Amino acid sequence: MDVKKIMSEMTLEEKASLLTGKRLWFFNGIKRLGIRDFIVSDGPHGIRAYYDFSESNGYPKTKAPATAFPSASCMASTWNESLIQEVGKTIAKECNHYKVDIVLGPGVNGKRSPLGGRNFEYYSEDPVLTAKMGINFVKGVQSLGVGTSLKHFVLNEQETLRRFISSNIDERTFRELYAYPFEQIIKEAKPLTVMAAYNKVNGIYACENPDTLTKMLRDEWSYQGLTISDWGGVQHKKASVLAGMDIEMPEAEWTQEFIKDVKNGLYPIDVIDKAVKRILEAYLWMLSNPNYGKQTDFEVNHQVAQRVAEEGIVLLKNNNHFLPLSKSDSIVVLGTYALHPRTHGGGSSELLAYKTEIPLEEINHYTNALYFEDYLLTDKSVSAIKKADKILIFTGTTTEIEHEGDDRVNLKLPMEQIEFVKSVSNINSNIAIVNNSGSAVEVKDFIGDVKAFIQSWFLGSASGKALAKILFGDVNPSGKLSETFPFSIENTSTYSIFPGVGLKTDYLEGLDTGYRYFDTHKIPVSFPFGHGLSYTTFDYSNVRLSNDKITHNEQLHVYVDVKNTGKISGMETIQIYIKFPYRLGTPEKVLKGFSKKVVEAGKTVTFEIILKELDFAGYYPEQGRYLVENGLYDLFIGTSVENIIHTSSIYFESTDQISLPLTLDQPVKAWIKSTKDEARIHNFLTNNRNIHFYEYEEPMDRIIRRIMNELGKNSLDIETYLKSI
Repeated sequence: MDVKKIMSEMTLEEKASLLTGKRLWFFNGIKRLGIRDFIVSDGPHGIRAYYDFSESNGYPKTKAPATAFPSASCMASTWNESLIQEVGKTIAKECNHYKVDIVLGPGVNGKRSPLGGRNFEYYSEDPVLTAKMGINFVKGVQSLGVGTSLKHFVLNEQETLRRFISSNIDERTFRELYAYPFEQIIKEAKPLTVMAAYNKVNGIYACENPDTLTKMLRDEWSYQGLTISDWGGVQHKKASVLAGMDIEMPEAEWTQEFIKDVKNGLYPIDVIDKAVKRILEAYLWMLSNPNYGKQTDFEVNHQVAQRVAEEGIVLLKNNNHFLPLSKSDSIVVLGTYALHPRTHGGGSSELLAYKTEIPLEEINHYTNALYFEDYLLTDKSVSAIKKADKILIFTGTTTEIEHEGDDRVNLKLPMEQIEFVKSVSNINSNIAIVNNSGSAVEVKDFIGDVKAFIQSWFLGSASGKALAKILFGDVNPSGKLSETFPFSIENTSTYSIFPGVGLKTDYLEGLDTGYRYFDTHKIPVSFPFGHGLSYTTFDYSNVRLSNDKITHNEQLHVYVDVKNTGKISGMETIQIYIKFPYRLGTPEKVLKGFSKKVVEAGKTVTFEIILKELDFAGYYPEQGRYLVENGLYDLFIGTSVENIIHTSSIYFESTDQISLPLTLDQPVKAWIKSTKDEARIHNFLTNNRNIHFYEYEEPMDRIIRRIMNELGKNSLDIETYLKSI
């Protein structure tokens, strides 16, 4: 397809039609010129497929089966980049199977508060972990000719009033926390499309915001793909087009009016042509997909989902090796989710699962457990509980508590579940909890009453077999938390300000979210970021750095030897956190690298983590870019943000000018404290007189004038001197 030739043959009406969606799931083609329509569909956790996307005049209802992958929170808890790339490839295979051109994912928004109703659909509270997962997901999908849609761009961290709320934020927090994953994924993985969010960004709708859609995304990040709106996200069509929005989705009520306005010259033709060119180039990319229509094996795909579940399930507590279970144990299983697992959080992650494993059924492949479904004690269940060697209680959030469209009210599990756990513990304390939620929950009310706690997330299709394998030790758990489990919601930095007041939410907490807040302020948590237990044990030794000093455009290689000192094979994840030289508002330490490997029993494996210049950089709004401060950086190597096993230091020899030169209207105190600027004034002060204590807070130009007046200098001499500084 010759894009330039096709554009020369297109009418204005045809050009305008490309900037609008068609029905619910289509991009408009140009039938006259031999270009078909293109199909997009939801799919961050697996594609929402339909047998016929044109059913019901383009608003289909009859779903087709697809693999339901674990939630993004579970995917990130694998800390396995190559596995997430495999997830992307598998979803792409199913897109090709159903002739879907673009999957609407991944979601890479932040977890500003653990109350975020859509947190299950986002990877992590940490931007580096989120970026790594997103990069590999996009690369995996697009390697098989299917496009992705990176969402929701940007600052869509709450569900409350999400179509109208203004997310108000300072530039540093925006860049370092919330824009960072988008920037890294765009630059490294080049997603075909970026989906703009519903909310406003500092007062301007994300779908109509030239600062984010054009200035940052295209001019600064050099993004070449398409921008599309979230479904119904465009409030003002002309404003969105002029800001850089390519395609409004879905087909809107003003589509025909827009096409008419373009034809009548009410839009700048160069703006329309730029968008059309980008759209046609994306169409050309999709039309070149050699896998389009290729059938896939859903059984094989299901095995990938199971591997994600196996690696993403997190063992958070395991007193006295309570787990794994033995086949000879007398086991009682309690709770609704053992028979009816929550597989997803609804909304865009909803799909028709090809198959769904049932935890109870898979457990009973190992043993013959007694099961009681409701969270009520009866004479029969009490009798069974008293006699049991081990008790499994399945807890979890309900669809009313955790789902797209609403933020959570609190972090608690349903009260009936909490009271049930405590009642059972009074009868028999040999309890393991299996918790079925898409994000963090509060456990303080019952965690002391149980021996073990497993966070199983929303596991999608693989809700049973992976869990049973971990419970009985056929799989050694290796998941690590991708988000903090706070002691209580009152302990979080956003407790009093989330989800905002009226039609705005102010990100007053700055960089102090998630583990960054708890770690910096020494606030205890139930389970820290990065935490996860294993059935084996590991020793760490021989930590070494490739250098003790680096500079720009250099990499630092960090090596750690890890020995499996137990009797079974296991996977371990080493994490590296960096402490920056002092800068106001900087957290105590932040994640910058990680590595996950298999370590066989009795064997030692060397882990390598590579840190780049950007890992030592911070965003400086005054200069409008990332810069590295010259100085000493502490490296913390551990298995969670709390469990640090080794500390090293590295000197970064930077030539970046971190702060702008001081101006003469700033106080004397600032000049004297500034190592960069004090030389400009030092000689003057030492050759004349000392600064009196009461002058330190006065502007420097006033002090210079005062001293020169004391020396009898005339006004011309004074002005000449001030201009020379």
